[in-house]
Amino acid sequence: MLKAVFLFVGLALAAAVMVPGLLDRMVPANPPAQVESQAQAIQPSNADHGGIVRLSADRSGHYYTGIEINDRNMKALVDTGATLIALRYEDARSIGVVSSGDRFDVVLRTANGEGRGKRVKLRSVSVGSITLRDVDALVVEQGALSINLLGMSFLKRLARFEVQRGQLVLER
Repeated sequence: MLKAVFLFVGLALAAAVMVPGLLDRMVPANPPAQVESQAQAIQPSNADHGGIVRLSADRSGHYYTGIEINDRNMKALVDTGATLIALRYEDARSIGVVSSGDRFDVVLRTANGEGRGKRVKLRSVSVGSITLRDVDALVVEQGALSINLLGMSFLKRLARFEVQRGQLVLER
């Protein structure tokens, strides 16, 4: 039984990183500079860290957004094919969730070959008015990603996410 659980977790993590490898080939190395302006938030009436956020697609149909992880701003691509939030090593190090001596012991198989990652838990992840606490993520080795991926470990905790009239709508 335990072997089956480890096998499932290993396959899920491998899948979480396969799509980013494919996306790196399709996503421009320098994402749009005005990512933060693409997110429009509708603030909730109370302080439940919820609300509705609407993201507009770029010309290629991708949804980029500014995100805040552990109180630090960065950019991300919304990726429903990624099981977890996937963080660039450089960004993860800047927020203190990894350091140079850490072991990257999760084996990842991607379209670009084999890589390694490290599972982490993020204290907080915010997109516009939506904030989630204790979110699972994967930090990939240095240089493996050109942009962070906002994956299902964030999206599945929302009340809904859907494309509506050309915008990606996130609601908590």
